[in-house]
Amino acid sequence: MIKKILDYLMIKNKTISFAESCTGGNLSVSITKIPGASKVFNGSIVSYSKYSKEKIIGIEKHEIDSFSSVSKEIAIKMAKKVKEKFNSDYSIAVTGNAGPGTDGPGSFVGDCFIAVSSKSEIFCEKYNFVSSREDFIKIVTENSFKLFIDKIINQ
Repeated sequence: MIKKILDYLMIKNKTISFAESCTGGNLSVSITKIPGASKVFNGSIVSYSKYSKEKIIGIEKHEIDSFSSVSKEIAIKMAKKVKEKFNSDYSIAVTGNAGPGTDGPGSFVGDCFIAVSSKSEIFCEKYNFVSSREDFIKIVTENSFKLFIDKIINQ
């Protein structure tokens, strides 16, 4: 899947960046394994904590407090902010609860939000993947790339 995204970006002469929380950098690892990725991959921010979402990505504390770190609103903000920071054409942002606990009420173990941003649109989907932490990271990574393919490449 990631090879398809990389090929698309190269053909279109476009770039991508990532804001990763629950995947801990796995999206970045997946793309950087492929030779030539530096031509289209501008970079990523692993914003695993509330602190990094606020101080590094630039999401307001009151937004995190209002919506929760694991929410559609925060995933969308992450996608917008990382695209701006890296001046990329596209971005993917992920935030979720791998378990065994959550960051507060209204969010459950296995919840995940994936946001894909282009110049003109942002798509955000909610998923629930109850599994081991390792499998959760793998499933979220795969679904992130699938969402990009479905919403950007196949449109």
